[in-house]
Order: sequence, then structure tokens, then C-alpha cells
Amino acid sequence: MRDGREARLTLEERLARTAKSQAVSPEAAVKLVKRFAGIPAFRVFFGKPDVEIMYELTGEFWEHPSVSVDSYRGFSRSFRLAVEHDNDFARLSSPDRLLTGERDSYEPVWGVRMNNAMVLLGLMLLDHARGRLRPKDIYHCTRMTLGQYLDAVMNLGFGKNGGSEPDLTDYARSWRDMLLKDHDGSRPLGDALADILGRYIAAWQEFDHLDHILRCIGALSCYLEQEEVGRTLPQEEADKIRRFREALCRYGSDLEGWELVEIDKRYLDPKGYYFTLACEYPEELPNPGSQDTAPGALRSRIFLSERDYHPGALRELAAKSPSRDLQALLEKYVCEERLASAMREINTAVTDLYMLWVEPYLRMEE
Repeated sequence: MRDGREARLTLEERLARTAKSQAVSPEAAVKLVKRFAGIPAFRVFFGKPDVEIMYELTGEFWEHPSVSVDSYRGFSRSFRLAVEHDNDFARLSSPDRLLTGERDSYEPVWGVRMNNAMVLLGLMLLDHARGRLRPKDIYHCTRMTLGQYLDAVMNLGFGKNGGSEPDLTDYARSWRDMLLKDHDGSRPLGDALADILGRYIAAWQEFDHLDHILRCIGALSCYLEQEEVGRTLPQEEADKIRRFREALCRYGSDLEGWELVEIDKRYLDPKGYYFTLACEYPEELPNPGSQDTAPGALRSRIFLSERDYHPGALRELAAKSPSRDLQALLEKYVCEERLASAMREINTAVTDLYMLWVEPYLRMEE
């Protein structure tokens, strides 16, 4: 039964109390993490779409002997297998390499598939943090403070070698200190998760903007090829369009752009039309931490694509553009410093997600 003080709380006070950490002590935080580790993996997913997308990314490992979908702890192994399968894991997982940023400036640290799997996992957990989904054990886990959660997983996971796992205790502590420099440890874990994903999206949009321009150039080349069927273009222009289309198809088959937009036949300047379209970058994405953002609203929309984002490769592709204006626009956005900075942000976000939601559970005892 509630006491008289609690019965007299205003609605605002009740909401404030609900928003506070559910872990009243370090021991309570440990219990919440243990409950989360033991829940069946399928309860983390928000419906069939999440299952289907994650299956495309890591599904080949779900029946591996070391993976168990009976618990989140067992399911986390599928992410480690994805890393080991796609990369030189011993090299990429070096603590010194992760801390000092010794990696290719324009590539995701653990590959595109792992990048997208971690983003999807982060988005699913953020939906739970908003309190709209079940089970409530996940919600309560994300409502403890970031500091409480880090202390709990350090105690349960990183404080142990986990059998055959290498000892990353010192690295985990260094990573924890770096994380707490960027995120307030007294705020709820769900808020920190929203911040991490928000920073990821801001950086990801740098590359998505490039993809948008490339799709517009590809659509223009498609349109000009279709025009060639009905009339004869100058041989030099026709050859240039053909060479660009060949280069574009080698660069990325999904950038061919056949169905990007149907140009108005009354439009007399197709190059100007697609240049205008390329300058009109799509509307901003929803804030991942907003209560107004519906569960599942972002999902694969913020996945990193299979692209070669090295400036040299992009400039080489831009040089073959059938439109000088579009060529100049693409070259304008191919900035080494900006792309390298954006990829660092992406890699930092994905590493934080991995260290928060995968690595500790690999080391956690049953």
C-alpha cells in the first residue's frame, strides 16, 4: 500500500519519479542486468520486420553451436561471429587499435554488416527504453543510470576473463572513462543510447548525402541512355554516358537509378532537372530519442551502404559524370577531412554499442 506522501504526488512528480533510475543500489543494477541477459532473444525484437532484417545480417550464425537464442547472453555470440567471419578479428579487436583510432579513415571498423547489425540492435533497445514494449525487464534495465549500468557490466563481465576470452579489463576501463567524458553517467542508460544513435545518424548523413547525389547522376545517365534509343547523340557524349554507366554499375549496382524519379517530359533540360533534384537532399530523419518517433521508424533507413568512400574513388567516379554541374556538386562533397571525421563518429558509435550490449555478455557467467 502506498503511503500518504506518494498518494499526494502530482502528475508531474509521478512522471519524474518514473523517469528516474529503477536501480536503487549497485546490487539492484546487477540484478537488472542479469535479468536482461537471461531473457529469450526474440523478446528484444520489435515484430517480424526486425527479425527479418537481423536475420539477413547475422542469421547464418543463429544455429551455430556457440549461439543460443534462448537468452540474450547466448544470442550476443552471433555478433562476435559476424565480426570474426568478416574481418581479421585479432587485428581489429586490438585494444590499442580501437583506442588510438588506427584504422582505415574511410571504412567501418568492423565492416558494413556488423555496423548495421549493431545499429539495428541499438534501435530495438531504444524502443524498449521508451517503455512502449514488453518485456519490462528490458525497460527497467535501460532506465538505470549509465554509470550504474557500466559498473554492473564491469562487475559481471569485464571483471572476468570469461574462460577462453582474452582479458580486456584494462581496455574496458579505458573505454568506460572515454565514454563517460562524452555522456553524463547520471543520466538514464536509454538517454545515452539515444545520444549515441543521434551522433551516428548525424555522421551517417554525410555518406547518405553522397549516395543521394550519385543516385541522381545515375538516374540522369539512365534518362540519357533512353533518349539515345529515340535519337542520335554525338558519339563523344554517348561514349561518355556509357563509360559512366559502366563505372557506376561496378561501384554499386543499387545506384543505377532506373526508378529514382520519372522526369516530366515537358522538362527541356534533364541535366538541370537532376542537378536540382541532387541539391534537394531528403528531409531530416526523426530524432531517435523522441517519444514521437514510432518504434521501427528508422531501422534500415540509417544503415551504412556497401560503398567505397575513399575520396580518390569518389572523385574518379565524379569525373565520368554526364553533367559538369553534377560532377562539381559531387566533388564539393568529397572532402577528406569531413568524410574521415564522419567515419570516426560512426566507428565510435558502433564501438560504444558493441561494448555496451555485446562484449560484456560474452564474458558473463551463466
